[in-house]
Amino acid sequence: MRKGRGQGIVAGTNDADKGFDVRIRGKRPMPYSTIVVHLNNEPRVSRLIGAAVQMALPDSAHMTGLFVVPRIPFRSPIFPGISGGIIQRGLDAYRQAGERIHRAFEDAAKGMPLTPEWRLYESPHDRYADAVLEHARTADLMVVAQKESDWDYADMFDIPDIIALESGRPTLVIPREGDLAPIGQRILVAWNNSRESARAVFDALPVLKRASEVRILSIAEETKLQQTSPLAGSGIAAALARHGVTCVVDHVVPSHADTGELLLAEARSNRCDLIVMGVYGRSRLREFVLGGASRHILQKATVPVLLSH
Repeated sequence: MRKGRGQGIVAGTNDADKGFDVRIRGKRPMPYSTIVVHLNNEPRVSRLIGAAVQMALPDSAHMTGLFVVPRIPFRSPIFPGISGGIIQRGLDAYRQAGERIHRAFEDAAKGMPLTPEWRLYESPHDRYADAVLEHARTADLMVVAQKESDWDYADMFDIPDIIALESGRPTLVIPREGDLAPIGQRILVAWNNSRESARAVFDALPVLKRASEVRILSIAEETKLQQTSPLAGSGIAAALARHGVTCVVDHVVPSHADTGELLLAEARSNRCDLIVMGVYGRSRLREFVLGGASRHILQKATVPVLLSH
């Protein structure tokens, strides 16, 4: 990793002579008024609900717990030897887990200054993700789990990549490991002047406004150095300063390092508790294929990641 000459620029001081060095108090950004937390695996429910409550409390938001029951045919076309009775028993056990998750959700929200709502949704769609996306697209923020590596149903039910890429809404991915208290005090913003990174920054404004420290990591590709402004990142820092967000801007050239690993290393070294970044993917027929850095972050992050596409 190489850091360039722009390391350490602070946006948010009173020196108005520098175009990137301003502090203008702007209007309060639109809050996260509707937060949907996707709950599907009982052992991690308390972790997900705790994160959703943190996001909901500052604005006394409407917090929805979503449990989707998949649509499964009575007989499996893939495994014709499996009877409908076995499939039905599996679904019954899953619904029973949903009832326990419902109780955990109600207990966690009890007495909190927010509005809880529980949704048990019987999916009419063949693809499980489509049922979750129905609810995601009406949320200000989705809270979802990082994909489990050792859960038998992860390939069907753990879909943070699909939600982030296809919902059109900011998606907070909660990692399997790591401390979650608090979320959003020290934030690392990944910035490369792309559409996706711009979307992520402005989707994250409610939490950026509350942070005690915001670091913008301005990433320049080594193959595009001649096209990179020496003040890369200062423009978004100035825009954030007008919202009252004080930022430190660091410039890095990934060189041969993996960009995803670079972001995680910077988050660790600066003790950040949230990463804000755009998620990248390209369409292949109906599905999206994740870019390398996005895939790495989704698999390896040990702090929450707020993604937008």
